[in-house]
Amino acid sequence: MPSLRVLFLATRPWSFLMTIVATTVGLTLAVRTGLTGLYDLILFLLVLAGLISLHAAANMVNDLYDVKHEVDKPSSPTARYRRHYILIGEIKVTAFMLEILFFYAVAISIAAYFVIIRGWVVLFFALAGAFLTYAYTADPFKLKHLALGEISVFLAWGPLMTTGTYYVLTGILEWLPVYASIPIGLFVALVLFANNMRDIEYDRAAGIKTLAIVLGHRRSLAFYKYTLISIYVFLGLLVVLKVFSAYALIAYLTIPKAAKIVRMFYERIPEAADPITAQLSFNFGSLLILGEALNLLLKSFI
Repeated sequence: MPSLRVLFLATRPWSFLMTIVATTVGLTLAVRTGLTGLYDLILFLLVLAGLISLHAAANMVNDLYDVKHEVDKPSSPTARYRRHYILIGEIKVTAFMLEILFFYAVAISIAAYFVIIRGWVVLFFALAGAFLTYAYTADPFKLKHLALGEISVFLAWGPLMTTGTYYVLTGILEWLPVYASIPIGLFVALVLFANNMRDIEYDRAAGIKTLAIVLGHRRSLAFYKYTLISIYVFLGLLVVLKVFSAYALIAYLTIPKAAKIVRMFYERIPEAADPITAQLSFNFGSLLILGEALNLLLKSFI
């Protein structure tokens, strides 16, 4: 039986930062409606626990099916930069699947509670999120193999996650959190795209058709660059439209780093392309949240 530490690391816990950011953006929007009590905090922590459980299950399903489809091998780029526990046999398939079922059970239990207190709208968010995260590499859908990986990740970590959080906390269904989620969703999708850019030749040989393969190397670099630019432009637009406060613009402090990464990628796409993009995404999201928190704090004193 593998240790709890190994079972935990098999979930790729470092990636949960993206879920924390997307969920916390929903929280900052919900606080504007007057959330202040302990009950609201408990609700948010439950949302976070449910979404992290779903994220953990999704990561493990991804690893399980990539090994099954022989996409992940000892020679694959993924195996070179992180420990792939099921690939190297440190966790047996049965134990791996039981862990996946455990995390799905936690996510389903929390979602069921939210359906009871908020109604059937929650079921839509839960089912849509579960489908997109499962179908990414799992049979029979294999969205990643159909160049649909980025759009599924954008929807799951963008509109669904942020809007779902907002709805559970407020009971209000509106467009505000959908708009607010777009920069974060695009950034998470870009993390996946960076991974796929790095793996173009390997994935092509494995018979996978990712968006990066469809675009080719040169156009993929352009897509990466212009998607990054659009994220910063869209943030400015959201501030103008008062979806976010002007304090959210402190996320622009990440622009120099973004420009440096683009120049690096044009010279050579590094093995750590996706962790590098993920770090930029986390810094951007954290500063955006910090700006919104500062705005709420200042308003409380006025």
